[in-house]
Amino acid sequence: MKKVVIIGGGYGGIKALQTFAKKSSNLHITLIDQHTYHYLQTESYDLVASKKAIEETFVYLPTLVNSFGENFQFVHDEIHNIEGKKVLGKNGVYEFDYLIIATGSVTKFLKGFEQKGRYSLGVKSLRSALNIKQYFESELFDRLEPKRAQKKFTIIIIGGGLSGVEIAAEMRAFFNRYVKENALSCGNIHIKLISKHILKNQPQFIQKKVLKRLKQLGIEIVPYYVKEIQEQTALFDNDKKIEFDFAIFAGGISPAPLIQNLSFPKDARGFLIVNQYLQVQNNIYAIGDCALLLDQNKKPIPPTAQSAEQSGIIAAQNILRSIKKRPLKIANIKLRGLAIALGGKYAVVITPLGLVIEGLFGWIIKKGIEYYYKIPLKLKALKGYQKLRLCKGS
Repeated sequence: MKKVVIIGGGYGGIKALQTFAKKSSNLHITLIDQHTYHYLQTESYDLVASKKAIEETFVYLPTLVNSFGENFQFVHDEIHNIEGKKVLGKNGVYEFDYLIIATGSVTKFLKGFEQKGRYSLGVKSLRSALNIKQYFESELFDRLEPKRAQKKFTIIIIGGGLSGVEIAAEMRAFFNRYVKENALSCGNIHIKLISKHILKNQPQFIQKKVLKRLKQLGIEIVPYYVKEIQEQTALFDNDKKIEFDFAIFAGGISPAPLIQNLSFPKDARGFLIVNQYLQVQNNIYAIGDCALLLDQNKKPIPPTAQSAEQSGIIAAQNILRSIKKRPLKIANIKLRGLAIALGGKYAVVITPLGLVIEGLFGWIIKKGIEYYYKIPLKLKALKGYQKLRLCKGS
């Protein structure tokens, strides 16, 4: 029986797992992650804005993996290197015939952000999202006191990509909702989105729609690059600066720590270089954010849940093909539309056919996409939980 190890339980790793589950009778699949949960990062902004409970933003990996069958195993460990056909973890060593590296990425912090502490956070981890939620709920509670309510409070969000835009919109809508429903004085809470470009790689008409919505919410757009953070001051590339009370960084990604330890070829930013089949070498694949994924024109593919899922499916299919001595499948990853949450029950959705749907109907479609992905996983995890209970009861 061939041993397959998947490092990382993110979007790509889960799709690889599901692909193996369809044709895995002669395989032993081990999923290894330093966390016990699959974080639904596309729903993190609802968590920050107190629109969802924390348990709605993750799927428990031990029960999910258990639901796939006897030859599937979850291991809770932090991997620090790969040597030959062995994965080296903090708590053990795991042998493999085939390996999929799906460790994702981490927030790339500016100079000064590495000392994050209390006043600045990224948004890529569940813990960070929860910390931001708790911080702002505490700030609103303090504003029940009249003197505190009059104090100016400035939040800066650094980065005009999808993450920056969505977090800015949801946070502003969050505060606006409190003003409307609870008559709290949030007029002195200011949100500034700092970036020279808003959704730089999207069509201009989409940029205009998004900018219009952000301004309607009351978000100030600051068209500069931040080069450094000093205490609670952001320094711009034109020598101007802005003081803030809290900063959220959504301006870029770096490879996960494991990738930095590996000796495989990498690009200038440190991401793994893969061939057209997503291989790092014959029996090792890299998928999702940790790899430099290219389209058919050799242009980098944006690191999204979509690209991670597609690469996870292709890598798993190629391992199955390799075992059967069949030709490998060339990765042809294409982003199929886009959904942008813009605060409250409002979203802009670009369908695979190019049709743009915005407002409430866009929000309904976005929620539908999220539930279409999440509900089957939740049900599988429940099935795995019930199996574990039966085993313990027998």
